[in-house]
Amino acid sequence: MKKKQTDSNIDNLKLSERILRMIRRDWKTVPNMLSYFRLLLIPVFIVLYIHYKNYTAAAAIILLSGLTDVADGFIARKFNMVSDLGKALDPLADKLTQLAIFICLGERYRLIILFVCILAIKEIAMMLMGMLIMKRTGQVNSAKWYGKMTTFVTEATALILVFVPDISSIIADILILVSMTCVLFSFVMYLRRYIDILNSTDGKKEQK
Repeated sequence: MKKKQTDSNIDNLKLSERILRMIRRDWKTVPNMLSYFRLLLIPVFIVLYIHYKNYTAAAAIILLSGLTDVADGFIARKFNMVSDLGKALDPLADKLTQLAIFICLGERYRLIILFVCILAIKEIAMMLMGMLIMKRTGQVNSAKWYGKMTTFVTEATALILVFVPDISSIIADILILVSMTCVLFSFVMYLRRYIDILNSTDGKKEQK
C-alpha cells in the first residue's frame, strides 16, 4: 500500500514538473498570446452584457474572440508554432468563453441551464482524462475536428442570441438544442478517443 502511494506521489511530481517545463518553454509564442487575449476578453464580455446591456458590443466581443481563435490555429500551423501548452490553452480559452457566454444568457433562456450543465460535465470529464493521459504518456492531446465544429456551432449560436435579444423563443430553443447535440456528440467522440489511448498505454505496459 505504501509503495503504491509512493509511486503515485512520484508520478504526480513528474506530472507537475512536465507542466512547469511546458509553461516555461511555450508561454511566449504568438498563438499562446492570442489565447491569453481571448481569456482577457471574457470579463469584458460579461461587463458589457450584464452591466451595460450593450448587446451589440458584447456580440462584437464574441466575434473578435472567434476570429482570434481562427488566427491562433492558422499561425500555429503555418509557422510551426504548435506547442503542448497551446494544445491545452486553446481549448481552455474556448470552453471558458462558451461557459461565460451561456451562463450570461441563462437569465433569458431556461434551456441554457441544461446546456451549461452538460457542457460543464463534459469539460470536467475531459480535463480529468486529459490529465490522466498526460500523466501516462507525457503528451497533450490537441483539439479534433469534432471539438472545433462544436466550438463553431456554440459560438455562432451565442453570437445570434446575444446580437438578436428579441429572437423568437422557438428559434432560440432550436439553436440551443443544436449546440447541445454537438456538445454531446463531441463528448462521445473524445471519450472514445481517450479510452483508446488509455487502453493502448495499458497494453504497452503489460507487454513490458
